[in-house]
Amino acid sequence: MAHDYDAQLIESVSVRRNRLTSALLFGHNPFQRRWIDSIKMFVFSVAVAALLAAICVGYSFITNLLAEQRAEERQRSQSSSIIQLMDVPTTEVHAIDG
Repeated sequence: MAHDYDAQLIESVSVRRNRLTSALLFGHNPFQRRWIDSIKMFVFSVAVAALLAAICVGYSFITNLLAEQRAEERQRSQSSSIIQLMDVPTTEVHAIDG
């Protein structure tokens, strides 16, 4: 009989210790704890989504900027080759024809 009482006492002390530990770590209201955990997860998710969106926008901006620079480079090289063709003296062109 004494053994049952001791086991019950040890178990109740263990349960009380676990409850006190969880109350100390998470607060006394488990419903509030669930909401706080959910809100923390939501805020973390929003932060990760914002970071991913910023990375995508930055990548798009940089690739667009590089594409515009390449297009300008091509346009400059084409315009310089057209100018070089226009600088050819006309006498040489007529000499080849005639």
